[in-house]
Amino acid sequence: MKKLYLGRDKKLCGLCAGLGNYFNLDPTLIRILLTFFAFATVVFPVLVIYLVMSLVVPQAPDDYVEVNTGKLLTRGVDKRISGVCSGYAEYFGVDVTVVRLIFAILLLFVGGGFWLYIISLLFMPTFHTPEEYRQ
Repeated sequence: MKKLYLGRDKKLCGLCAGLGNYFNLDPTLIRILLTFFAFATVVFPVLVIYLVMSLVVPQAPDDYVEVNTGKLLTRGVDKRISGVCSGYAEYFGVDVTVVRLIFAILLLFVGGGFWLYIISLLFMPTFHTPEEYRQ
């Protein structure tokens, strides 16, 4: 059975890295979603949940092996503005047009598309070579 531990790829306490490992997702995606929901809920509820979880979730034992999933990176290939949509499309294995439509719908009808794009742009590292993307 899978167990949830704090990850070793720490930015603050390792909670996002641990959640990413548990759900087999890139920790960058967890950080983007957490930040987006923090701003969408006026920070306080997400901050409290984050702090409580980082106190409750145990550290990984020394023999614990983390799963290395694909990386969520902005892409220079097929980019229009900064490569955020191309990065999401590559990560999830969908057409980049679908991702752009999702962002456009979020922007027009919900208003969160702009902030999700900006947060993604701030958190997603840029890939430079094909070898770097495959790691």
